[in-house]
Amino acid sequence: MGAKIQKNLQVCKNFCNFAANMKKIVVFIALLFGSLALFALPHYQLAYRLSGTGGMMMKDGKVDPFIQRPVLGGSFAVEFLPTGRWHCLQQWNNASIGVGVSYLNLGNEAKLGSAFTAYGYMNQPFYNGKHFRIGLRPTVGLAAVTKRYSNTYEGTHKYQDHEGANWSIGSILNAYLALDLYMDFPIKDGFEITLSGGWHHISNGSMMHPNAGYNIFGGELGLRYHPEVTKGQSTKDEEPKPDVPRKLYDGVDKKWAVEISATGGAKQNYYGDNRNGQKFFGVASLKAAAYWVPLSIFRIGGGVDAFYDGYYACVSEDYAKLPRNEGSTVTYFGKTYLKESNVKNCFRVGISIQPEFIIGNLTAGIHVGFYVFDPVKNLEPYKKAETADQNGKPLKRGVFYGYDFSKASNYQDGWCYMQFVMKYHVMDHLFVQLGLKTHGVRAEFIDAGIGVAF
Repeated sequence: MGAKIQKNLQVCKNFCNFAANMKKIVVFIALLFGSLALFALPHYQLAYRLSGTGGMMMKDGKVDPFIQRPVLGGSFAVEFLPTGRWHCLQQWNNASIGVGVSYLNLGNEAKLGSAFTAYGYMNQPFYNGKHFRIGLRPTVGLAAVTKRYSNTYEGTHKYQDHEGANWSIGSILNAYLALDLYMDFPIKDGFEITLSGGWHHISNGSMMHPNAGYNIFGGELGLRYHPEVTKGQSTKDEEPKPDVPRKLYDGVDKKWAVEISATGGAKQNYYGDNRNGQKFFGVASLKAAAYWVPLSIFRIGGGVDAFYDGYYACVSEDYAKLPRNEGSTVTYFGKTYLKESNVKNCFRVGISIQPEFIIGNLTAGIHVGFYVFDPVKNLEPYKKAETADQNGKPLKRGVFYGYDFSKASNYQDGWCYMQFVMKYHVMDHLFVQLGLKTHGVRAEFIDAGIGVAF
């Protein structure tokens, strides 16, 4: 009986802690969205969405020991509806775009803490009927977490000494990505019941290690209110325009476009490589691509990508004296068999296919490519390259080869890379770009920059 009472008391305590944390974001929500609504209400048709959030942290090896309770929270969002001001949304089956914030209690106050997110999203309907609406909701934003590796252990900062630390997150500020299937059910006078569920991800793209990240499978249940319905106004005050070629630049209908971009950023070395601390290294990319625009909402292209990753030229005499994860050579990496510092190892060149969706001045897509120049491909994974070197037959791979990065002991990048890219055209011939480069599900770096278009 005593154990049951203790358990019930703990449940009550957890709920009280959750309620107390919710109060922390009330002022933030009121200031941000109150001012946004007051400014936008006279000019746009808006909808407001208030939801409760629940889900489970997905196991991945790093976060498993810390999963205690479900992820719980709430969110508030303002949506801009597809009126005549938003021709690009009408072309997407009367989609809507929104901005929102959310609070998530990650289910373990001591090790996982909470996450505060701010994001933008798009409601893309598959079916947009009078009594029922279903669609897909991609989301991109930022997440700030209260617990991470550096504040979940005690003592000196030596990675191998802290088995009880949170190995999933290394930074306060992280990227927030989500993909949900949503359903809306109109009730009366502009009110709707809204239901959604899907995958939510929090990580920093290897900018700071450790960076296993959080993957949450969860959903939302809430209310959506569209005040214009009570005034007898429609959200479709203008029919979608016919499918015409995208007017990319200078207001001229174009079927083809050429873009050149330069981006840069920074990343930390893998946390297991240097036991006396970590450093930041520069990253950069230069891209050139040509695009064919068959539809007003889609284009496909191909291009050449050149990458620089300073992570691969950090061997020095000082680091040679430090204990290594693998072997005793002059390498700074637990995954790459580097024996000398050579700037050539920092450069890779690839060819990629680049499908992108078009939403007004914004384009976004996933680029998939393969390397035609990759100096480190014969140096990964560490154990295999070291064994081959000691046997007098170093690895020698072609452009395409078999590889496996599913095991930490065999971690390598491989011949295929992906880039998640967003571009916004701020003016004729000029755009800003944000990207995340990965090999499979493993992030290499995040970069940002500018580009020109013709």
